[in-house]
Amino acid sequence: MRTTFHKLFWLWQLPKEEAWINEMAEHGYGLVSAGRVTYEFEDIEDGKYRYKVLFLKGSFSSEKNREFLKFMEEMDVHNAGHVSYPGHTVIYLRYDSSLEDFDVYSDLDSKIEYERTMVNYLLFATILNLFAWVLNMIIFFTNCARGYPSYISLACALNLILAVFLIVNILKHTNRIKEYKTEREIHE
Repeated sequence: MRTTFHKLFWLWQLPKEEAWINEMAEHGYGLVSAGRVTYEFEDIEDGKYRYKVLFLKGSFSSEKNREFLKFMEEMDVHNAGHVSYPGHTVIYLRYDSSLEDFDVYSDLDSKIEYERTMVNYLLFATILNLFAWVLNMIIFFTNCARGYPSYISLACALNLILAVFLIVNILKHTNRIKEYKTEREIHE
């Protein structure tokens, strides 16, 4: 039997999303497809599968990502779904829980590259939100100057709040990059 759950995870919360999907698998729900806030599960034996959630550059159908998925299939790790974003893809990988757990971002350079990719993506979203906030503020002040009854719109407030939220997460990822670089210098 298939069951659908709706849950919101921000893009930078991939580890939290992965933990939730693995918790669902422990309770007999195997992921079969994913959307931005929609997850479809099928009944499985409790703990039969484990899942990895990856943020990859390029579209799902790009040559590099197809080669990566083919390589993973050869290692008995299967695609359980994907969500496309502009220029990137979140891929959900499923593997038998009897297999040894693995980390795709196992070396420091790949961890740094992942964090940089996330920072760039979040920075782009932050700039868009700040731009929308500025436009909304211009409209607000223009309306006030003309004597029209005006108020700061909910969209304006949400743009600013989201931009601040994104900046906080950019700083977290930037700090991780610094930690990884420090760690790399120690090991060299």
